Amino acid sequence: MAALKTSLALAFIGLGAAGCLANGGAGGRATPPPLPLANVDMTRMYGGWYLIATLPNAFEKGMVGPYDVYSRRPDGDIREDFYMRRGGFKAPLKHFVVHDWVRPGTHNAHWRVQIVWPVNLPFLVLYADPSYRYALFGEENRKLGWIYARAPKIPDADYQALLTRFQALGYDSSKFRKFVQTPDQIGQPGVWSDGVK
Repeated sequence: MAALKTSLALAFIGLGAAGCLANGGAGGRATPPPLPLANVDMTRMYGGWYLIATLPNAFEKGMVGPYDVYSRRPDGDIREDFYMRRGGFKAPLKHFVVHDWVRPGTHNAHWRVQIVWPVNLPFLVLYADPSYRYALFGEENRKLGWIYARAPKIPDADYQALLTRFQALGYDSSKFRKFVQTPDQIGQPGVWSDGVK
């Protein structure tokens, strides 16, 4: 578990550094404008969320059935219980407890995620639909992004609408791939089933 947490932290940091060099380094492209954040009602944000789609990256490869549960810690911060299997639905279910918190003055939309102490990383809520059925998370460099939903599968029209929101925020929405949430999704177009059996 500690090794996975460390690899996640290093992957996040590496992606962030790469983004900074690409966008803000000497002679590089202009830094993208800041991402507009959602106005989040934490009491409605709590509960279980299925990870529907992501921008493929090394540390999430082969994950199936990823699922997050957010709850309020006694100190007012956020407890994140993350569940997933690696490589297939017969693999052992893994469970990670993560400490998250909200940066003050951000309408509960700028979260910090402490994957491994003392590293904490940004996790931005970019959109939550009025019914809190869907949420979009990302980070300023647009290298990482996720679609969350209350159900393991969502209507295609809703999925396309959420991708359109990412595109409007400066993401390349064509690069998103769905996580495998059910066995029938393995090998389907647009589903990230690399390394999944």
